[in-house]
Amino acid sequence: MTSRRTFLTALAAAAVSPGVAARASQQIITGTNTGAAIVRLAVPEFVSRTPESQARTLTALFNQTVWNDLEFSGILELVSRSFYPLGQFGAPQDIVETEWTSEVVDADFLAFGNTEVRGGQFAVEARLWDMQAPVLYRESLGQLYRSSEQTDRSIRLMAHTFADEVIYVLGGGIRGVARTQIAYESRVGGAEKAIFVMDYDGENARQITPPGVLAITPSWSPDGQRIAFTSYERNQAEIAVISPVDRRGFPFRSGAGLSTTTTTPAFSPDGTRIAFASSMNEVRGQQDIELYVADADGQSSRRLTNSPGVDISPSWNPRTGQHIAFVSDRSGTPQVYIVDAEGGNLRRVVDSGGDASAPAWSPDGSMIAFDWQPSRESTKDIYVHQLASGQNFQLTRDARYNENPTWSPDSRHLAFESDRDGTVQIYSMLANGSKVRRLTTQGRNSNPSWSNYMG
Repeated sequence: MTSRRTFLTALAAAAVSPGVAARASQQIITGTNTGAAIVRLAVPEFVSRTPESQARTLTALFNQTVWNDLEFSGILELVSRSFYPLGQFGAPQDIVETEWTSEVVDADFLAFGNTEVRGGQFAVEARLWDMQAPVLYRESLGQLYRSSEQTDRSIRLMAHTFADEVIYVLGGGIRGVARTQIAYESRVGGAEKAIFVMDYDGENARQITPPGVLAITPSWSPDGQRIAFTSYERNQAEIAVISPVDRRGFPFRSGAGLSTTTTTPAFSPDGTRIAFASSMNEVRGQQDIELYVADADGQSSRRLTNSPGVDISPSWNPRTGQHIAFVSDRSGTPQVYIVDAEGGNLRRVVDSGGDASAPAWSPDGSMIAFDWQPSRESTKDIYVHQLASGQNFQLTRDARYNENPTWSPDSRHLAFESDRDGTVQIYSMLANGSKVRRLTTQGRNSNPSWSNYMG
């Protein structure tokens, strides 16, 4: 087992703009950005130009959402507002360069703007300035956002959009994840588990599977238009596919019999195939759960594994589409393995004993996250296996059971389930295990699946 600090230095660095790298004297140690130059960003509150209280309330929501998105990006150091100069900073003429580049503030960049209600629309004028650049080249980003809906959801979407654009500019062309979503299992009260979808920060949660039908193990398609999951609508485990937008179903016919278990679907990186576990070829009446790959509608299935016990929970390498990680108890306890997408070249990932499960391949293809309870340990934690070095790095610790990790599409964040607060809930964190956030609060929530970029 390798130390967390070694992990921080081993992760690949995400580039930032050359000007920032040349100026900065510090480095960040966050996920895939380890070793990159730190970016100090000042974000004064956007100024409401409309006096009505509703406009000011929506502006406050915009300000808080932008701050939270940027603070959780993994690439920035937000300068505390306690160091800012006095005043309001909604327009270019409000900015005095020396106030933001002083030793007290020392901002590399400044994000600022104003809001206004115009003709029934809520409008946001937003800017990102490079405070070290010459005046003529200072504006790195300037946008005007409008929404005819003065609702919390529309305001949050505008804030997410601006934050993602700032992160794109400052993070070396890697998109922010504020507009992504997380699917998960949820059980509230005595209801059956159902599939829910929420924003990446836990807001706007909604159920997408029919009430009263047990539904588990959600998995997003790469384009975000479908979610495959395990449905018990006919009182047996079957694969179902649904639209997270309008709840429209898509066909999936695996050819399994009435007594067959078919579960844990996972879309291929191009969305044309689904890997899953099934007992469709049971031997002498005993369920032998193996891995299969089929077309996205369940047709033309073929078997990948052939071993005693259970092979389950496939996860594709999204960079190549040529390898699948999965869980098997063929050695006596659950362990993580990798197999080629055609079924050959089987190898084991974790060789240190204990129980390892729930592999999740990072979008950049360099790491596999999984949960692991090493031998003689009483808790289960999230680990990352680095494929290049073959080393395993622990991300969570001293917090009971932490399971079922899933990667954000930028490879900078992970979501997972944990019972650290007494009930099983969904949490997120940076890819080095820092900045842990609780996303769900009601009922019991588990098995998250992070979407790709939405559009």
